[in-house]
Amino acid sequence: MNEEQLTTLKHIRNAVDDMFDKLDRDLYEKKLAAKVSYTKVRPSDLVAENLEYIVSNLDKLKGGE
Repeated sequence: MNEEQLTTLKHIRNAVDDMFDKLDRDLYEKKLAAKVSYTKVRPSDLVAENLEYIVSNLDKLKGGE
């Protein structure tokens, strides 16, 4: 890989890390029933598998595999 491609991969990796940091907080989902209740939802848990896949493949590309 040339230097420009490595720089692009680094920027993508940083963007993914930043996105994960922004998603890593608690939110509450409203449950409608006779009595309204809320359940805690962590958006980062919903996308963690996809982000891990992206990051691992970016690391493979960076390593030249």
